[in-house]
Amino acid sequence: MRRFLYVLGALFLIILLAGGAGLVMAVYSGRALDAESKAFVDASIPAIAGSWNDAELLKRATPELRKSMTPGQLDSLFSSFSRIGHMIQYKGSMGGAMMSYIAGAGKSVTASYIAKATFQNGSAIFSVALVKRNARWLINKLRVDLDSSVPADQRQTAT
Repeated sequence: MRRFLYVLGALFLIILLAGGAGLVMAVYSGRALDAESKAFVDASIPAIAGSWNDAELLKRATPELRKSMTPGQLDSLFSSFSRIGHMIQYKGSMGGAMMSYIAGAGKSVTASYIAKATFQNGSAIFSVALVKRNARWLINKLRVDLDSSVPADQRQTAT
């Protein structure tokens, strides 16, 4: 009986140490993913919205996002956004990344951010959803809300 309890205790200790090591690895990986995804958003938003360049969005977009809009719709939307002018100041992003493991589907890495910027004729708030595929961050969803100080005929929101 005594030997059984020693073996059981040793197994419990091994499981506890493995769990602790896994937790440390997850925290370390999470911080790295947060830094990567934030850098991606902070480089992408000024590139896309600095002069409202739809090509910059398309080269960073998931295939699903690209398929969700026709080129004409995208041109029209970016033409509407361009009415608030060129970007004056990018105020940065806030958010973070998340890892999940789904049985049968595997690992999924996503991130969500909110970013703000000031333009010649107003300001905008960007909501960005990212996904990491093949070691590369991609924009899966982009929403742009123009500030209410922009005249009503120039306000638009994209999803």
